[in-house]
Amino acid sequence: MLIFLIYTYINTENESNLTYGVAYTMSSIDREIFEALKNAVDRGEPVALCIIVEKEGSGPRGPGTKMLVFQNGKTVGTIGGGPFERMVIKEAIKALKEGKPRTVKFAFREDNVPLGAYRTGLICGGVLTVFIDVIKPKPRVLVLGVGHVGKPLANLATLLGYRVWVIDDNPKHASPEKFPNVEKIVVDNWEKAIDKVHITNDDYVLIVHGEVQHDYVALKKALEANAKYIGLLGSKNKVKTYLKKLSEEGYDLSRLKGKVYAPVGLDIGASTPEEIAISILAEILKIERKGSGRHLTIV
Repeated sequence: MLIFLIYTYINTENESNLTYGVAYTMSSIDREIFEALKNAVDRGEPVALCIIVEKEGSGPRGPGTKMLVFQNGKTVGTIGGGPFERMVIKEAIKALKEGKPRTVKFAFREDNVPLGAYRTGLICGGVLTVFIDVIKPKPRVLVLGVGHVGKPLANLATLLGYRVWVIDDNPKHASPEKFPNVEKIVVDNWEKAIDKVHITNDDYVLIVHGEVQHDYVALKKALEANAKYIGLLGSKNKVKTYLKKLSEEGYDLSRLKGKVYAPVGLDIGASTPEEIAISILAEILKIERKGSGRHLTIV
């Protein structure tokens, strides 16, 4: 809903717009905030949108005033400046680290301070309530190899809202016609293609090429980049062979636990490429959302 409104704000030709029966009027600073927010979302960067939602008595700004806060403390817009704004920025950075929104009250008086409200040291006389919304874009899913499993895997990940990149060394396998909805397609010599992706520690890497040496190269590159999640498709025998090679090359195998999932996917009895893709994405969702993986039935 929020992202929908952001795009509506930015793309509308008029300064006022009607969405879901609610009238919105956007100032130039609102436009600057939402453009910065859209750019952050497009980059996959989490940000906090701080909005004054309630005002009791006197305060520096009124309800609807917004400010965008980045992880490094950079801001776009202002909700009042001074120590009050610095306190809001501090709370926003905390919210970003926790990945959870919060509502915080700030008192601009010495007496009759509401329970749980922060004292700003200012004496305007009122109390402001600020809602801090954490906007955390879906992470990037890198599908390395687009054979029988890679294709449904990329398409299903796209349906789930992930930022999907498809990487392969065969342009016939990885083409815009086969993957019209993914964020990016990278085709090159296998090692060069992986290097072009610039794997980060926020990425979910799925190694599903199938060619033995290709998959091992991809595994090493994902480990070197410290990817958040590395899923390797293959038999238990293949995985054991790779682990032995890694150990011989000096890798500490104890550090792979909780990072490398091999064979990849949850045990749901999957057999077809589409079913295997579902088992892999179910595992990613479980990890991302910190789910238990247990059945939900109460019968």
